[in-house]
Amino acid sequence: MASAATLQTAPVPPPAEQQTADCSAPVFATDQLVCGDRTLRALDSELARALAAGALPNSPWFEPQSQWFLRRSHCAFAEDHNACAMAAYRERLALLGDLEPTTKVLAARCDDAAIAAVAVKDGQIFLLDRQRRIIGAAATRSGGSSWQPFLTAQRRGRMLIVTTGEGASLQCTV
Repeated sequence: MASAATLQTAPVPPPAEQQTADCSAPVFATDQLVCGDRTLRALDSELARALAAGALPNSPWFEPQSQWFLRRSHCAFAEDHNACAMAAYRERLALLGDLEPTTKVLAARCDDAAIAAVAVKDGQIFLLDRQRRIIGAAATRSGGSSWQPFLTAQRRGRMLIVTTGEGASLQCTV
């Protein structure tokens, strides 16, 4: 039998890295919320399909999935847990989706030469590469929940300033 000292010093492995909720054995509080809520579970399934459909952009303006998942899991500490998780999923799905043909696209000259254009739709500014693929999405206004987007944007006339949560910034003229 192991002593109490042995049990206290035994390493505890970290949870397996996840991309979406694990409803077969939900460990995280936000996974438990997602798995028990029809709307959130549908959004999580949609996210899983989008992730399976293709590679994510390699851009400083695109939050890696593992970091997004960790931030989404932190919604459990928010008073508006459900609204925070809902905003997280909606933002991520908008970033992984395609622009609608009617979305207004503007040519842009940015500090980052990989960005060729920006699109504006429903309070978000999308950063587009030369092939018109989304490589970043910034919120221009608060979404009404405690969720904090990875990128935020401010427009000042023709100038667009995009900032990451870590403080990196990008300036574009549109």
